[in-house]
This record gives sequence, C-alpha cells and structure tokens, in this order.
Amino acid sequence: MALIPDDALESIRSRVDIAELVKDYVPQLSRAGRSFKARCPFHQERTPSFIVTPERGTFHCFGCGAGGDVFAFLMKMESLSFTEAAEKLAERAGVKIVKKEEALGPAEQERLKIRELLELAATFYHQALLQSAAAAGARKYLDERKVSAESLSAFRLGYAAKDGDVAARALRKGFAPELVVKAGLARQTERGLRDYFFDRILYPIQDAKGAVVGFGARALGEAMPKYLNSPESPVFSQGRVLYGLFPGLPEVRKGRRVVLMEGYMDVMAAHQHGLKTACAPLGTALTLDQIALVKRYASEATVVFDADRAGESAALRSAELLLASGLGVGIATVPQGKDPDEFLHAHGLPDFQKCLAGAMDLAQFQTELALKRRSAPLGPAEKAAVAREVLETVSRCPDEVLKDEWLRRLAQRLGIDEASLRRQLGKHAEARPQRPAAASAAARPGALAGGEEDLFLQVFMQPRLFASLRESDLSSEAGRRLWLALSQLPSPWPADWPARLREALAPEDNALAQRMLLKADELDGTDAEGRLAEMLARRRAQARYDELRGAMARDGRLGKAELDEYLKLTAALKGSPKK
Repeated sequence: MALIPDDALESIRSRVDIAELVKDYVPQLSRAGRSFKARCPFHQERTPSFIVTPERGTFHCFGCGAGGDVFAFLMKMESLSFTEAAEKLAERAGVKIVKKEEALGPAEQERLKIRELLELAATFYHQALLQSAAAAGARKYLDERKVSAESLSAFRLGYAAKDGDVAARALRKGFAPELVVKAGLARQTERGLRDYFFDRILYPIQDAKGAVVGFGARALGEAMPKYLNSPESPVFSQGRVLYGLFPGLPEVRKGRRVVLMEGYMDVMAAHQHGLKTACAPLGTALTLDQIALVKRYASEATVVFDADRAGESAALRSAELLLASGLGVGIATVPQGKDPDEFLHAHGLPDFQKCLAGAMDLAQFQTELALKRRSAPLGPAEKAAVAREVLETVSRCPDEVLKDEWLRRLAQRLGIDEASLRRQLGKHAEARPQRPAAASAAARPGALAGGEEDLFLQVFMQPRLFASLRESDLSSEAGRRLWLALSQLPSPWPADWPARLREALAPEDNALAQRMLLKADELDGTDAEGRLAEMLARRRAQARYDELRGAMARDGRLGKAELDEYLKLTAALKGSPKK
C-alpha cells in the first residue's frame, strides 16, 4: 500500500491558503477581523456561523460542528478519501508526492489478484455478449428490453455461455484454482473446476472506485434461481455495494441526491434516459452499510418502489433506515403499477421526473398506505389504529421540527385533534426503551453512544479481538462508520493499521479515532479479552431485553417462551454491574 509521507502533507498544509481554498467553493466568504465568515456549505442556515481562521489553517462551523484543516474541508466538500484530497491539494500547491510503498501482506496480494481476475472476466463476458453466436438469445432479450448500445457499453453487460470456459481460461493465464473459486467465478466439483455462471446475462458490479468486484446474473432459460449474484468474496459483499452508483457519482456529488430503485434494469433505464443518480441494492433489502455509502456522497434520497405489497413494505423499511441515518427521504410511486424500467421507456424522463417531484415523506406515505388498506369511511377505532401505526414512526424521527409537521398533517388527514395525537405520542415515548446515551449520539452524528468507546478501546489494545465485535453491537452512526473502516483492514491487521485507518475515515471521524488510539496506548490491555467479552454479553442481553420490552409495550403481551426469556434477562441485568 502506498502512503503519503508526513513531510509532503506538511508542505501541502503550509502552502495551501485555507481561505482561498474555501472561497473557491463558498464565494460569499468575507473577512471578519482576523478570520473569515460565511454561511456553512454543509448545512442550511440563515445566520453565518462558518468561520475560517488562516493563522491556524482551520475552519469550523458553530452550527453543525464541521471543522478541520484543508484536507478535512476538501474531503467533506467533494466526498473524497484522505489520499484523494491530499493528491488534489498537492497539485494545487505544486508539491510532488513520492509515496512510500509498503510491502503488501498476503491478504492484500490476494485481493489484488482477485480484482485483476474479475476485470479480465468482465472483459471476456462483455466481448462474448457483443460477438458470440451463442449470445444471440441474450442480445435479443436486451433489445426487447430496449437496452441501448451505449448502455451495453457503459454498464459492460456480459454473457456467460452454456458451456462456459472462464475457469479454464483463468487457469491458462496462470491463476490458481483456489483463487478462481474465491473470486466467485467457479466452484469446485467432483469433476474439477466448473464455471459459476451458465447461460446468463451478466451485470458487472462496481465498487465506488469503479473496480469490478462481482456480478449479478439473470438466467435466460429455465434455470433457477432466475437471479443470482456472485458469492461473497474478499472483495465483494452484496450488502456494501450499490449497483449503478459509480457511473453516476459525478451527478450524485453535484446534486447531493440519489434515487434508489429495485433492479438492475430499472437503474440502466434511468441512466439511459438521463437520470444518472439512480442506483440499487443487489436484489436484497437496503443495508446500513449501503446507507453509509449513500451518505458519503448525498444528503437526500428518493426511494422508488414497485407498486405491490412487497414493494410498499420494502420502501417503508428503507425510508425508515435512511431517515434514522440523518438523510432527507422521499418515497415515489410509479403510476399504473409499472416498474421504473417500463415507465421510462413508455413515457420518458419528463413524466418520470413528475413522479419524483411528487414523492411523499415517510409519515405521509405510511398514512396513505394505512388508509389504502382499510375500507372508507373510517370509524373512530380505525382512525385510532392508523394513528398508532404512524405515531410509531413519528416517535422515531430524530428531527423535532419535522416531527411537529408530521403531527400537524396527520391530525388534518385523519380529522383528529392534534393535542390528542401529541398525548398519544407521549405515551409512545414512555413505552419505548430509554437509552439516553444512544439518543444523544444519534443527535450528534460524530459521537459514540454510551459504552461504545470502551468496546473500541479493548479492540485497539488487542486488535485480534475485532472479530468478536459485530456492527449490530453499535447503535451510533460514528460507531458503525468506525467499525466499517476497521472491517476493511487486512486480516490480521498490519503494523501500520492506525495510519491506514486515518486514510479510510472521513474527517469528522478521524479526531475521534485518534483520541481513542492515544488513550488505548496509556491503558493496560492484559485483560482486554475478558473485559470485551463481558461488555458484549451485557450489551447483547440489554438489546434483547429492550426488544422484548418494546414488543410487550406495543402488543400488550408476550408469548410464553418470550416471557420466560424476558424474566430471565430482567433478573440477569439487575444482578450484573453496568459496563
């Protein structure tokens, strides 16, 4: 791995005038004494609270808390990694960077070879689709689906033949059989190595840097399953990638918006018609890792769903997760029960843009959904039932202003007294598990929730313990971002892992990580394993207890097995010291 020397970073820092850099992005920046002042580019505000101090080479917003040096500003402004920001600033400052090449560990060498192999496979599959006689059926299918030649090329669509020989080709090029299997291109059978994909159209899946990390595949014949993704590999996890994000990144960065769809064909149709901000999960429910990926580049997301019950439920779940992460969320319905793909080809982008413009917020969508599933006119009991459903969502909204607006509109829509809804909302708040530290962290996206710092300290003292820590053990956005960055380090962690962590983290998380690293250096890590095991056991027990308590408050009772578990957890948690 290539690292940027500290002396080069210091030269960049000293040569780049932070006020001039910021003014390139914030033209209204004006002098205020020895500093400069403007409205913050990272959040909406009426009164300027964004301060740039050239003497210290720093910026800080007293409204949203964003701050740092020239590297941090450019990283946040353009959604760049530390290395990307440093290289761009070096060019601006006229500093030549000579990177220090570090010896690659075995795991990193393997990942590089897998990426090389996947790139070769993508090229071969693409050429097969364009030129092979065996791919005639695939070309006919794509033509019927109105996929243009430009889209075929831009998305590098491919074809895996019935008698596929990608595995054999890889072996002839010198790739080890074990590597071909790990890359997800073949499986080991009693007869030897066999291709993973047969008689399928292939959709290369790219990460946010454009590297091919896997494939989505659609069967042309009667093979099941109809849709198939590459297996998990050292470079591919389907819950961490969004199809179509990479080719649309320039537009996403420009507008800070994404449009989330359901399928590969939906995304391609959107891009083909000029909507470059469309992307999609890989045939699964939206994950927290994918939401973290969206947040690197966008502040708003519109969820477009299939107009059936499954699509409605998926849209609702996705929107709840997006809102909880701090993103602005809209939910758009495609008219006439069509998929976005069908609608775009039939009506074009202007009509589809009208669908997006009419997107509903989460509470409005849930209200209309609940009303649609009941027969009109609604009696008092049915109105109360709808209110309870929607208030459950309203109670989880992190924005108090938005929460007030949702309550006002819900009262109007149902013809219910707003004060009654507020009283009912108060009961929801009392019934929900109280976790002050976690709530505080949710309000401050750069903060850890209660107890999370202690978890990371044990891991920093004994890096091998990271395998015990799950993403689900963490409730704060900052904790999950840190966990994700650590999960991408080579295993076992190399000696320079703190430096690699710094390059992987966004600026708002770097200060947090560095402070914990310094603290960990001063602690005794002898019993870190025992302490971590004890903390995790209690934390997981508490999470399950909260889940059961919430279910009991919501439904009024628990099943016998769940009640027994609840009572045991109550006794155990009361009898153990808090960590």
